[in-house]
Amino acid sequence: MSRVFSSGYTAVTVFTALAAVFGAASPAQASDPAASDLAAWQRTGQPDRLLVIRPGMVDLVRHGVLESRRISGAGAVPLSWLVTNTGSEWIDRHGDDLSVVQIRAAVLLSPGSGLRIGAVTKKVLFTTGDSTASATWIRGSRATLDIRDTTLAATGPSGGTMVRPYISMGSGGRLDITDSTISGFGLTGRASSRFSGVTWGKGSAGSAVGARFEGNRTGLRLEGSTGVRLNNVTVEHSLQDGVVLSGDTGTSVAGLTSRSSGRNGVVVGGTANRTLSGITTQDSSGIGIRATPQNGLVLNGIQSRSDRGGGIRLQSCAECTITGAAVQGTQVAVAVTGPGSRAVVKAPRLTGSRTGISLDEDIESATVTGGTVSGFQRGIAISGPKATVTGTRIENGLTGISLNGKARHAVVHDVRIDDCRTGMTAGSTTTDVSLTGVRVTNASGKGLTSASPGLRVTDGHVSGASTAIDLAAPALLDKVTVTGAHRGIHLTPGVRATGTALDVLAERKGIEADRGAVIDITDSRIRAPLALGGAGRILSHGRTVVTLPPFPWLGGAAILALLTAIALQTVHQVRHRHTPRPQVPRHVRNTA
Repeated sequence: MSRVFSSGYTAVTVFTALAAVFGAASPAQASDPAASDLAAWQRTGQPDRLLVIRPGMVDLVRHGVLESRRISGAGAVPLSWLVTNTGSEWIDRHGDDLSVVQIRAAVLLSPGSGLRIGAVTKKVLFTTGDSTASATWIRGSRATLDIRDTTLAATGPSGGTMVRPYISMGSGGRLDITDSTISGFGLTGRASSRFSGVTWGKGSAGSAVGARFEGNRTGLRLEGSTGVRLNNVTVEHSLQDGVVLSGDTGTSVAGLTSRSSGRNGVVVGGTANRTLSGITTQDSSGIGIRATPQNGLVLNGIQSRSDRGGGIRLQSCAECTITGAAVQGTQVAVAVTGPGSRAVVKAPRLTGSRTGISLDEDIESATVTGGTVSGFQRGIAISGPKATVTGTRIENGLTGISLNGKARHAVVHDVRIDDCRTGMTAGSTTTDVSLTGVRVTNASGKGLTSASPGLRVTDGHVSGASTAIDLAAPALLDKVTVTGAHRGIHLTPGVRATGTALDVLAERKGIEADRGAVIDITDSRIRAPLALGGAGRILSHGRTVVTLPPFPWLGGAAILALLTAIALQTVHQVRHRHTPRPQVPRHVRNTA
């Protein structure tokens, strides 16, 4: 195996450098540095050309053979130094200066080494290959890579079987990207996720500040990294996920935007008790933020715009919290799903089309507090057990809250539903549903429709519906007020219900019970032109009052005044019908 060294360096110098690299290596290894290069070449996929950067030296390895060595001196190696000391087959310059260069070899950073890209080299092109052997990349562990004030981009044929470049930092290494753009990176096909674009691997650290990642396979990936800082980072047009945070610890995020991803905007998982804030996703083909199974995730102030697969999705997320999320223009704004999910959604601001908040059948529990949900076909869809909704406003939709599936022990408290076709629905498979302080206004259809056995409604208020309350299963109504509805309460055949302290003011029918239905009302007031009707039984107890609705005295007075004015004007015209019209004297010429 040939070994060619740069002239001017003694064997002692070379041996000393090797000792620094290999530590306690055997004398045979120390005397044969090519063996180490061969091992590195085999370990990294046998690239055609490989630059091995070691402390104080750079090895040029072609097809596994050490072709030449350059002594670089102490400290991190500038890319500009590599350009002038390796040759155009390895790194080529475009033009007379070093502002644009093209890397034609794979670059391996060995432990203790470092590489600096930027300042002089303003644009660095990485050659795509027709195989993994001809591809270009930068990899390292226990090394440093500093990319600053520059642009890194893939160049050459694309698509098909072409292999794109990538950057991956491994255990003990540090990767810092500052005020730079990286585009077109990441292997496609069945390649390992660690080569998906720009990756901070297990045990690595570093930062991305003021950085842009455009058109990569995955914009950036943190795979078991430690203490990486993401500040003012933009990821666009990723072929797959925009950002992947998996098993990383100590990550800080301040201003992370992921746009137009081929899959999800941001994927989060593998780490317990993490808090993320300052994340914006937009126009993802998948979900804006997708959380895989984990514990203790806190998402603060997340913004999602027009992510086609949904805004935020928690999958089997235990003790997870979403606070102050703003999601708009998507099918499902917030979804909680998967076995073991226990989630809290606080003060959301959601607008969209299909479902505002979806709580799936297989969850363990969920709580929604405060916030506004607007413009959805279903504002909040509850299919799972132990769901609580408190203090939320739902508006301008088809159905405000839908309870169905395996919804058990659901509690809805102090919720306002405005301008929806139907305020609330509760399906026949739901049980132990309790509504307290729920207010439904301006429903164009029904205020509340329930087939849920044992429904309990307390301190409710329904106004402006065609039917305020439509019961198809036994229910208990306590201190419920109905105003402005065509029909107050309707019971389908065979239903039995109980009402206490009801106050029903309806435009046509107060309570209507179909054949076989029975309702017991106590200490209630029912006012309607047809207060009690239907073929069923309506039983009154206590101080129940059944009357016509109050006469609109103010309106009647106004009508009476109008009729009086018309009558007086008519009398006046009749009395003066024979009075001659006044004549203008002939000498008067100006009659204007």
